[in-house]
Amino acid sequence: MIEPMRKYTFVLFHRDYEDFLRELQKLGVLHLIRNTDAKTESLQKNLELIQDYAEAVDFFKKLGSEAEKAATPLSPKMLLNKITEARDGQAQLQRKAEVLRKQIRDLEPWGHFDYALETQIEAQGIKVDFHTCLKNHFKPEWLEDNAIEIINEVFGVVYFVVFYTGEKPALDADSFSFHRHTLQEFEQQLAENEAQIKDIDAYLATTAPAAIELFEEEIGRLSQACEFEDATLQGVSEAEDHVVVLGGFVPERLEPGLNEWLETEGVISFAAPATVEDNPPVSLVNNWFSRLFEPISKMYMLPYYNEFDLTPFFAPFFMLFFGFCNADIAYGIIFILLAFFLGRKAKTPAMKGIFTLVGVFGVASVIMGFVVGTILGFDLKQTSLDNLVIIRNNDQIFNFALLLGAIQILFGTVVKGIKQARQGGFTHFLAPFGTFLFLLSLTVMGAGMLKVDTSQIQPYTSWLIWPGLALLLLFNAPGKSIVKNVLGGLWLLYNVVTGFFGDILSYIRLFALGVSSAILGFVINSIGQQFLGIKIAGPVIFFLFMVAGHALNIALGALSGFVHPLRLTFVEFYKNAGFNGPGLEYHPFGNSKKIKS
Repeated sequence: MIEPMRKYTFVLFHRDYEDFLRELQKLGVLHLIRNTDAKTESLQKNLELIQDYAEAVDFFKKLGSEAEKAATPLSPKMLLNKITEARDGQAQLQRKAEVLRKQIRDLEPWGHFDYALETQIEAQGIKVDFHTCLKNHFKPEWLEDNAIEIINEVFGVVYFVVFYTGEKPALDADSFSFHRHTLQEFEQQLAENEAQIKDIDAYLATTAPAAIELFEEEIGRLSQACEFEDATLQGVSEAEDHVVVLGGFVPERLEPGLNEWLETEGVISFAAPATVEDNPPVSLVNNWFSRLFEPISKMYMLPYYNEFDLTPFFAPFFMLFFGFCNADIAYGIIFILLAFFLGRKAKTPAMKGIFTLVGVFGVASVIMGFVVGTILGFDLKQTSLDNLVIIRNNDQIFNFALLLGAIQILFGTVVKGIKQARQGGFTHFLAPFGTFLFLLSLTVMGAGMLKVDTSQIQPYTSWLIWPGLALLLLFNAPGKSIVKNVLGGLWLLYNVVTGFFGDILSYIRLFALGVSSAILGFVINSIGQQFLGIKIAGPVIFFLFMVAGHALNIALGALSGFVHPLRLTFVEFYKNAGFNGPGLEYHPFGNSKKIKS
């Protein structure tokens, strides 16, 4: 549900403006109306500094240091500069180390030798050339015609030296040029380089706990300062800059607290119910079950202020769809156990909510597991629990997936009708209701084609289809002429028919995912049972294979069971429910202290 907002306008003497904002920030209930996106130089610098601190905190958290927190005498900015300097220096050392490793790799095949020896040989009039070539390119006659010493052969490459006097021998091989540094020198430089990198690693590890705490505090302080400075820019100066006018929105449930404070401070203000033309922010208020699904709603977008919050409407379907894709009693219990143990370790309410949602998905998987009769890939119909299985074959699973799709689409059509009636009056409800009757009759006829026994209600479909068509053709554009309604209705009818069949076929994915997960579980069990025939180690291999196989199947099922219901929700259901967005999210000015609702 979208909670109603009140629009407030404050009239302030310019010298009282900043004091007013400081108190308002402490209150933390008003969503300011933005009049500009301009940023002052100090605001821009602070925002960049917040990014630098956030990047440093992210770096240290990924470092995973377990060192004890040590107090630091440095200010946050000085510590950040020192850490940045250390990280830059470490990056330079790592680049240099990479160059040294490459030079060592180049020289290693030649081994350790003394450059003075080459000079001594050349002093006697004998020239020395270093060559490399692929082993299959090295010609044996080179050894007969030249003074060649093969030094090494590494990964199919031959390293050899040619001694000659006079004209240089013409060999089809690559020449090798040394950098006038020995292998020992490079190895020593690399060792020193790596020692310096380790020193910096140790410094960062010991600094991490204090830096994370210090930087997070500084991010909070700077965020408050930036929020305040940005708020000072949102007021509109009037009366030759003597008066500042500021606007904002507050949820109705928080209005009493705001009014009490305004009366205490003696602030001049005007309040009125927010209208859609004001573009008020959207704040969702739902019960505990629907609230679990709000992060999913926000993954797409929030609705406009005058729209319906569809979260409570899609939540039961989403839960059921996940259970359909992971219809296995054992898998559901595993989801519930994971949610229980991981939820206890969650540190934030948001994470606890996510794990609770996982637990809800687990319950849905258990229910659907009983419905289709599957536990850890085994078929309950082959056990004494056979009588408990409701859906007994793939044809019934297929029909059930289409039935769920039809129910959700029809439900979305009704939601659209109620929403339009609320926005424009009862006549705007008639066309969606006609669409609902028409699609309901198509659903009944389609069920008959799938060999579902609809003989009891089939004769009454004409009672639905003709009134539905009449409402759809005559009331699709209330307030306009009959001719325009009929012409518009024909186009709407075309879209309804083609869209309905396209939408309903999308729900086949539930059948495909549910059946494929069950088949994969069955295959894992079949292969695993073959290991039991192996003496002694057989049971151990069977256990490990079953754990790994079903863990993979659960992971695949969890991923597909979340992604595909997302598609069905945001595409099929949202379209038929007439969703419109994006709405502006409610962000109160100042979050450090809120009025209790």
